Amino acid sequence: MKMKPRCMPCLLNRVLYEAELANASQEKQEEVVKKAAEKLLEEYTKGKSSAQIATVVHKMAYDLLGEKDPYKELKIKSNEIAKKLIPKVEDFIKKSRDKLEAAILCSIVGNSIDFGIAGSASSPEELYKKFDEEIGKGIGYNDLEKVKKHLNGNILYFTDNCGEVVFDKLVCRELKKFDVNLTLVVKGVPILTDATYEDALSLSFNEVVDEILTTGTFAVGVDFDAMPADLEKKLQKANLIICKGMANYEAFSETNYKPIAYFLKVKCKSIAEDMNLPLGINAIKLYE
Repeated sequence: MKMKPRCMPCLLNRVLYEAELANASQEKQEEVVKKAAEKLLEEYTKGKSSAQIATVVHKMAYDLLGEKDPYKELKIKSNEIAKKLIPKVEDFIKKSRDKLEAAILCSIVGNSIDFGIAGSASSPEELYKKFDEEIGKGIGYNDLEKVKKHLNGNILYFTDNCGEVVFDKLVCRELKKFDVNLTLVVKGVPILTDATYEDALSLSFNEVVDEILTTGTFAVGVDFDAMPADLEKKLQKANLIICKGMANYEAFSETNYKPIAYFLKVKCKSIAEDMNLPLGINAIKLYE
């Protein structure tokens, strides 16, 4: 996806949020936001995707702040809150006619956690309070029956944020009931609130997937020019790619990888327009 004018203040707000998380002084916050704005304007003219531009801007902000993981404490809390919801989620899945669909819905509701982004839960506790309400909204756009036709052979599952990754494990468990070889793909290094290899290990994803790979480098979504060779090989041979969240859409929508299914909450107008979906819905959308 290409960046739109409205995306620019959103990205700068996220940078300011990171500076606040890092407890930067007022002067430092001003410096970081100013330089981020300059870098954003520079990158915006190069025709890059929104994910590529965001990657460059966030990397500069992290470096200026001297922070490798400003979201660390929020990510830990997000996973803790999500774990507390597991009994409720398991009961919901158990009582549902389509257990895969129920698990996906729960993981999409978990996608509401995206700190510093308008339309997202502002805290892990907020998600806990609103979970039943969000589940009640159901899936507003649902290509799952089409997705199921591709559930064979090699499947790649790209995760998004901490918190929701706890529910992704339940989705992977249901996916493994099909005739698939399932590879989980997480971030190789900390970026934003995204789940890392360490998160996957701590949540024992090895119990429900055949392999765990990483995207390798610091990148919003995936840096296709610098991803590990093993991931590139898997992508070339994938029978289906499943992507969680908006950042993965921003990155993959600029590629020719197909078939690809996106599981996400449509949290911003730019994504809604690009995907031709209503703002605010939970969606399963397949591109063949």
